[in-house]
Amino acid sequence: MSTSNLAHALLSGLALQGLDAGDAFFAEAGARTAPTYNGDPIVTFVLSGVVARIGFDGFLSRGLASSDDVINFDAVLGGGETESALWLTAGRFLTVSAAKLAQTLPHDSLVEASLTDLMRRNSALQAELSRYAALKVSQRLAALLLDVHDREGGDVLALRQTELSQLMAVRRASISTACTELCAAGAVRLRRGAIQIIDPDTLRRLAGEPHSTVTDLARLRG
Repeated sequence: MSTSNLAHALLSGLALQGLDAGDAFFAEAGARTAPTYNGDPIVTFVLSGVVARIGFDGFLSRGLASSDDVINFDAVLGGGETESALWLTAGRFLTVSAAKLAQTLPHDSLVEASLTDLMRRNSALQAELSRYAALKVSQRLAALLLDVHDREGGDVLALRQTELSQLMAVRRASISTACTELCAAGAVRLRRGAIQIIDPDTLRRLAGEPHSTVTDLARLRG
């Protein structure tokens, strides 16, 4: 199964059961995905928008996900950490019972999909750890904004500085200082409860090159 059409392939199988993108829900920036519904594990299919994966600790980002990504897929085959995500932008999503997925789709397809999802997440995290560990908070914030922008998440990150400090595992004062630096450079503009990208090229220069489109902020402290 191609790494570029994981969610599409899974939804194609579920379409035979009467579930498709027309049943999608809308999520606002700042909302979190739910790992369970009525106590039963569920999987979230991201149809549009950008989310930051959240680990069991509830705060640290485990990388970004966007259209064609799935959240909490480990629950289908059992085992692994329960995973949720924070919506960095508004978006659309579908949720499916993990048990329904296990019952509806062939076991071999689910195993392949699980491995595909795991390898995609792990390769992204490993590639980014070494690069982001050496960056200042302002560079990491610039890179995060670019990640959202490059994943077609728009030019506005609708999160408060307190939420960003939790997401990036740094003090709120560090986020405030980073925002001031990015504003002074003309890269962003602060809005009420949001940061707006004004000049992506300046953000790229501040973030440092090369800039990739998957951010791992886990285990990085500012």
